[in-house]
Amino acid sequence: MPLLKGMPQSLAGPGDYLTDPIHIRTYAAIDPLKASLVGKRVFVVGSGAIGQAMAISYARAGASCIAVGAHCDLTPVTAAVKKAAQDAERKPPRVLSISLDINSTTSIDNTAALIQASFEGIDIIVMDSGALEEAKSTLESNMDKWWDSWTTNLRGPYLVARAFLPMMLKGGDKTIVFVASAAAHCVHTYEMSAYGTSMLAQLRFAAFLAAEYSDEGVLPFCIHLGDLATGAWVDGVSAEHENKWPELFADTVVYLTKRKRTWLSGRYINCSW
Repeated sequence: MPLLKGMPQSLAGPGDYLTDPIHIRTYAAIDPLKASLVGKRVFVVGSGAIGQAMAISYARAGASCIAVGAHCDLTPVTAAVKKAAQDAERKPPRVLSISLDINSTTSIDNTAALIQASFEGIDIIVMDSGALEEAKSTLESNMDKWWDSWTTNLRGPYLVARAFLPMMLKGGDKTIVFVASAAAHCVHTYEMSAYGTSMLAQLRFAAFLAAEYSDEGVLPFCIHLGDLATGAWVDGVSAEHENKWPELFADTVVYLTKRKRTWLSGRYINCSW
């Protein structure tokens, strides 16, 4: 996937840099202000920079109900979502902030019950909860931390899908977006074996959901956001790049889900191209 110049190229893959320009910030074609998601009910799992940006973009697109679930204080996210809707001159959405443990069956089942009671269903789920273990070779790795990546990156999405499918099958857009990674395709990302293999499994899980439930209207697909230009990847990337990237990812997801695109079923899409 295309990376900013000067960033480590460990995740670069075949087919990169074929387009000009390479998108590193949002663009007019995916502007959420051009979309209308009035009446749509959205659940974003994860509240980091990307999760918050997703919720904000859906608010700017006019989504009527937005739930955010994470294992942290969601007060700033709730305030940001409401302000985004106001600034976009949209009707204030109903916002649910839910304390969620992605590795707990009980927590996820309770979250599904709360959303059903509050929104009377769900249209779009964005699974943006992931884990990346410390880069270590197999012999140097910590077994528990290695497996934690699999628990969060595969078991978590499985539990969410299993809990929400009964609700989805009753109606709505029935769309599930898994935030995966190009690391699923890159064996040369050595010392990231848990992350890479769990992301590959997540892609395959989405394909199985498509095979099992596409005839009933369920639309699961995976996206790769791109490489965040933060200190975790490289020092010295400008703040301008750091601030713009989350909007690119979030606006792309809103664009892809503003209507049913059945051709996406079971597929993998790169938001940065």
